[in-house]
Amino acid sequence: MHIAIVRTVFDKAHGGAERYAVQLARTWLAQGHRITVVCQRHAKADAEGMNVVGVSRPKVLGPFKHRWFAKRAGQVARETRADAVLCLARAFPGHVLRLGDGLHRAWLGARYPDLAQRRRALLNPRQQQLMRLERECFLPGRFGLYVANSDMVKRAVVHMYGVDSSRVRVIPNGVDGRFAIADSADKYAWLGRHGLPADAPVMLFSGMDFRRKGLLQAVNGFVAASRSDRFVRFVCVGRGDTAQAESVLEQTHCRDRALFLPPSAEMERWYSAADVFVLPTMHDPSANAVTESLACGTPVITSAENGARQHIVQGVNGFVLRDRNDGMEIAARFGDLLQSRRTRQQVREAAPLLTAAENAKATLEVLVEATEMRPATGAAVQASVAVSRTQALRALKRQMWAQGDGRDYREVFREKLRD
Repeated sequence: MHIAIVRTVFDKAHGGAERYAVQLARTWLAQGHRITVVCQRHAKADAEGMNVVGVSRPKVLGPFKHRWFAKRAGQVARETRADAVLCLARAFPGHVLRLGDGLHRAWLGARYPDLAQRRRALLNPRQQQLMRLERECFLPGRFGLYVANSDMVKRAVVHMYGVDSSRVRVIPNGVDGRFAIADSADKYAWLGRHGLPADAPVMLFSGMDFRRKGLLQAVNGFVAASRSDRFVRFVCVGRGDTAQAESVLEQTHCRDRALFLPPSAEMERWYSAADVFVLPTMHDPSANAVTESLACGTPVITSAENGARQHIVQGVNGFVLRDRNDGMEIAARFGDLLQSRRTRQQVREAAPLLTAAENAKATLEVLVEATEMRPATGAAVQASVAVSRTQALRALKRQMWAQGDGRDYREVFREKLRD
């Protein structure tokens, strides 16, 4: 099967979503499928054995660059004559859109909970264009099916854009096989290599966007935990602004017990070395770090704003916070997990996790199903005298959506009027 995959950046070193795209493509390639990658930028090693088609996203276009890429990437993917088109970025049209990046509308709600702030933010041309692009991705006929990586994202799609829930399939992120329970000796050796006491409880935080992922909140939780246990250590792995967090650590005399490290290619060793992984994120469709940590047998404390909360069994393999900004709650849950005496095997088995191969298989099944959906050729809804123009447009939009008709419903409506 020839599959075209659209992703802005095809480089697993760029972030979790990019790592997923590369992993998925390479899994299908190994199974004998032909893969064409449509992207702005790629890592040569990651795309080895695949066809790569470049699509520009000129910075000179400013806030319009996202829509520029979306339309051209979709067109290029169609021109490859692939059997199926999977969009892993905001681009259209295609057979399936995977919402791994979540919804921008939901992100704005989390970033600006105050309505007045949100309205001011929407005056920004960039926000306006991103919202416009997102709305266009859900127009009738853009995609046959959608894939969400969490129940949280599916609910948002159905609620915010009125998408038929039967067209949104939930397929959780798959976990790479390298994330597994490690030997205790390896843990102690890893901690020793980084100057950490073997018997010290370790609170781990990791991410690429510290403000959104909640570094400051995690540090506040660590500081609160340190008041009752001065042996606790804090480790941050990733890239972002640490100034505010380090200032808090300095003021509370905890800086010497915290370690800040750049992104690591061996995160599985950090998950295995930690006692608890903490991710009080502001908003996350479904953080890969949560499932990776659980796969290594390390319990997780995360926020209710993280779609990966669906993998947490309260008190068994972690906790979902009531208030991500409450450092005392983070400290209390950290203490509860240290006292629970759950084995790493119990933590891993508390909630089912998909492997990367299982995720790829489920995604391929949805992609094949979407390719078998044919646009309807029958007549659309006609606007009668008793029905207003707005009602007729809405009725036409619903029918075309249900039939998978890829045409613009407004153009179809105008054609009906001319006839």
